[in-house]
Amino acid sequence: MLTRRLFVTAGACALASSALAQVVATLGSGEETLTVLSDGSFELPLSMLARDIAPAELAAQAKQSGPTRSVLNVTCLQRGKDVVLFDCGSGANFLAGSGKLAESLKTAGIEPDAVTHVLFTHLHPDHFWGALDEFDSPLFPNARWLVAAPEIGFWTDPKVYERLPEDRHAFAAGAQRIAKELGDKLERLEPGREWLPGIEAVATPGHTPGHVSFALKAAGGPVMVLGDALTHPLISFARPDWRPASDHDADLAVVTRRKLLDRLAQEKGQIIGYHLPGAVGRVEQQGTAYRFVST
Repeated sequence: MLTRRLFVTAGACALASSALAQVVATLGSGEETLTVLSDGSFELPLSMLARDIAPAELAAQAKQSGPTRSVLNVTCLQRGKDVVLFDCGSGANFLAGSGKLAESLKTAGIEPDAVTHVLFTHLHPDHFWGALDEFDSPLFPNARWLVAAPEIGFWTDPKVYERLPEDRHAFAAGAQRIAKELGDKLERLEPGREWLPGIEAVATPGHTPGHVSFALKAAGGPVMVLGDALTHPLISFARPDWRPASDHDADLAVVTRRKLLDRLAQEKGQIIGYHLPGAVGRVEQQGTAYRFVST
């Protein structure tokens, strides 16, 4: 049976940009532990949550008005000698309030040298730019870095700028710079198979072309590390047909969300959402829609 302990530090409930490094949640204990670590948070306009939706309807569905605060949750699996990170945060060069993973690792007692693997859901800045330290060296010097071949192929394609709006060109430039620094250490793998024993990369494209989520059995039960396949605790579940502005292929992302939500509701396992407050929960079907139940 999965158990969860919630740790909250001073100021963490508000998750303001000055939030302290923290351990958000843990699943399991002993030889197999999942620890969710904060990389901070940042604000987004409410309109980012869905395209072409009237502001009043969007505010009603989100149950808020004004900017929305997006938390950043990095998952760490400690299993035997392996210390596996799923994504690695924003680093120092993204938005104010982010880039706190190194501090959170210290809070959790996890040394960068101990990390054996970093598995990427996708290569957006808040998931990938934390790969390098302030000297542009890999933050986790002993790690293997694993990424979906379609994802790295998209971001490092010289023609990627033609396929992105201008306000996303910095995303591509950053991804290319970091990929170049990692070099041969960045291993390209195919979705739909195990990347490590017991850890399957599930194709969940749409948010980005090669986005994957990770299905594993850990701490006594099934867990899905979602990345950005589901990003809002209300809208992603109740209105999977709405199209967030951050999705690269909005139509494909809708198909992915519906398929993924159906699977998660049937499996009744735990989910860990990169941008979901509290990170950990499960999916329940609610009529023709779904809901996120924090656990």
